[in-house]
Amino acid sequence: MKRICTEAEKELLYKNRGQMLEGIYQTASKSKLSYIFIGIFLSAIAMLAVTFLIAAIFEFKMSKIVLAIVMMFLFFLFYAIFAAILNTFRINKEKKNFIKKENLKINGATLVAMESENCFIYIEDDVLDKTGKPIIFEYPSRVLEMSREDEGKRCIVLYDSDSNFQLVRVNEELSGLIPNDSSDYPLTGEYSEYTRLPHPNVENVERDGRPISEGEKEKFADLYVKVVRSVSSRFIKKGVIALAILAVIICVLLDNVEGGYPLEKTLPIAGVVWGGYVLLLFVISALGKQNLRRQGRKLVYVKEVVFHSYIMDVEGSSATVKVYEWKDGQVQLCEYWAGNVAMNTVYGSILYKFTNQKGDTVLLNTSPVEKKHK
Repeated sequence: MKRICTEAEKELLYKNRGQMLEGIYQTASKSKLSYIFIGIFLSAIAMLAVTFLIAAIFEFKMSKIVLAIVMMFLFFLFYAIFAAILNTFRINKEKKNFIKKENLKINGATLVAMESENCFIYIEDDVLDKTGKPIIFEYPSRVLEMSREDEGKRCIVLYDSDSNFQLVRVNEELSGLIPNDSSDYPLTGEYSEYTRLPHPNVENVERDGRPISEGEKEKFADLYVKVVRSVSSRFIKKGVIALAILAVIICVLLDNVEGGYPLEKTLPIAGVVWGGYVLLLFVISALGKQNLRRQGRKLVYVKEVVFHSYIMDVEGSSATVKVYEWKDGQVQLCEYWAGNVAMNTVYGSILYKFTNQKGDTVLLNTSPVEKKHK
């Protein structure tokens, strides 16, 4: 039975946070901008340092083409290394933040079966469908995170106040937090006989969309403005920082190539261009509020969907969002243009899927996503 987690239990869970599964963390966001920028910055510094060392060894006898190839290779090599390190850091940080949340709830669950190396199904104690049968849930596990030897084993389910959840493997220290077994396991029928969901929130969302009434138009228009400005302001701040770093790197490179330009000439120009860009963004943001409200008033249809993942392509030129959506009585994993969905949206969060007057799909968080537990 789901219950409030005591402070003593939270301390024990925090101590054993290494038992928390990482599949959701790996799935929810394929691209975190802040970590990408940090990775780019660190990779650029490492690339320059190693390039200068190589150039010194060869007494600057490399041609520009060879030098460019070496620098590109070093950059991507260091970026792969730093990306892996930063991703591990991000996951550990998010684990800590989740367990520190207020009103954390705990329940027991049983792993039913491994369906592939990166997906297993489980049932949660006392979570039943309308017929009284346990609901089967899917979990996007990491490779080798769980195995067929774990089938039938118990695990802990943690919920926060926003219905986000995490699974925790049970070790000796955590074994007393939940019952040792479940009356619903083993299952008595075929898996196809049970309701199957990829996330608990999928059961809670509206299965059908509906037209937006006149009385709701202003409410959704206000929400549209708040969420879009929240997402864009965070993106703009990180973009401004990234642009400044990129400008400095380019100036340093121009200063060190044969026949290049000295820093005392390029840095002031870069500073003026950067300052003008920041001012332009500020003006555009200030003037764009009324335009956003007009866009919000053009929304005519709304449906709830559940967030799966945010995916940005390698070049960073476009991004898409995958969501779980009810279609024809079945849950489907659908993909749409990311638009204004916040990149730090948590796996399983409920989103609004709007349709505007032109028939275009617009995805939006149900509220501005704030950065918590700093």
